[in-house]
Amino acid sequence: MAIKFLHMRSSHNQNKILVSVVVLNWNGDRHVHKCVEYVLAQTYRPLEIIIVDNASTDDSLAKLRAKFPQLIYKINSVNIGFAAGMNRGISLSKGEFVVPLNQDVCLHPEFIRRCVDRIKSEDSIGAIGGRVFAWIGDDLTEKLRQYEGELTYFRKRFQGRGGIKLDNEAYVFTPSGSFPFLRRKMLDDLNSISGCYFDEDYETGWEDADLFFRMHLRGWRCLFLPSASGWHVGSGSVGGKARLMSKKTDYQKRIFRNRYFTIIKDLPGNILLWLLPYLAIVEFALIPYLVVRSPKSLLALASAWREIYRNFPALMAKRRAIQSNVLVEKNYLKQFFVKF
Repeated sequence: MAIKFLHMRSSHNQNKILVSVVVLNWNGDRHVHKCVEYVLAQTYRPLEIIIVDNASTDDSLAKLRAKFPQLIYKINSVNIGFAAGMNRGISLSKGEFVVPLNQDVCLHPEFIRRCVDRIKSEDSIGAIGGRVFAWIGDDLTEKLRQYEGELTYFRKRFQGRGGIKLDNEAYVFTPSGSFPFLRRKMLDDLNSISGCYFDEDYETGWEDADLFFRMHLRGWRCLFLPSASGWHVGSGSVGGKARLMSKKTDYQKRIFRNRYFTIIKDLPGNILLWLLPYLAIVEFALIPYLVVRSPKSLLALASAWREIYRNFPALMAKRRAIQSNVLVEKNYLKQFFVKF
C-alpha cells in the first residue's frame, strides 16, 4: 500500500543550522527527479541541495537543470565513481550536517528535521540512520527493505548484515548507506586522518562501510532513529540488479577488492587475528562456491587479487595512518561482529 502525505515546506529559516544534501546522479532519469522533489518537500530549512552528475548519457541532467535551476550543480566530464563523486559534492557543501543521497531514494518530509533535532542533543553521534522502506515501481510502500537499515552488524566472515527490525532507537554499526545523516565534524575528522571522506580508490562498493569503520575507530557513534525514514529502490543505477552475481564482472571485481581493502586498512591487529579463522574458512570455500554458483565470478575474484597486490604498499600506508590514530579500546569493534 502506498503511503500518502502532503508535501510541505518551511516558510522561514528559524532553525539556522544549514543542512547540505548531495545527490549523486548517473543516468538516473527513472528515479532522480522524484528523489529531488522529495528533498525539496522537506519541512526543515535552511537546506543546500547539490547535484553531482557523473557524466550521465541519458537526459536526466538536462531535465534536472530545466526543472530545478535553483540547485547547485557539479558536472563531471567522466564517471568518476560513487566515492569520488560524493567527495566532490561534500567538498562543495557548507552545511553543518550532510546527507549523501542515492538517486533512487525518497526522503520522508520530516527526515531531516527529526535527524537535526536528535543529533543536536548528543555530540558523540557522527551518523544517524533511518528506517528504509521499499520503493517499488511508482509506489512508496510500507514494506521494509530487506537487509537495509535498522539493526546493523558484521558477520565474523566479514559480511555486513542489516534490516533486523527495531522498535526503538539504538546504537548500531552503520546507517543505511543510501541516505545517511552525517555530522560535518565527523567527516572533517576522518579527512584529517585519512585524507578523504570516502576513499576514492574504492570507486563504487564498500566505500560507506569503510567510512563507518573509520568513524567508529575515532570514537564517533551511529544511531538508528526509527522516526526518520525514507524509501529506496536499491541498485537503481544498475537497473535494479541487487544480487552481486547478477551484476557485471567489473562491478563484482570492485566488491571483492573493496572488501579486502577494508579488512587490510581498518581492522586493528587484535581484531584481525581474532577474525582470521573465520576469514580463512571463507577464502577456502569461496572458489568451489563460485565454480558451482557463478563461474564468471572467478575472473572477478582473480582481478581483485591482482589489484590488491598492486595496491598493497599504498594500502599499508593508509593502514598506518588509520591505526595510529585510533581513539577507542582495542576490543571496541568486537561488539559489532556476531555469528559466522
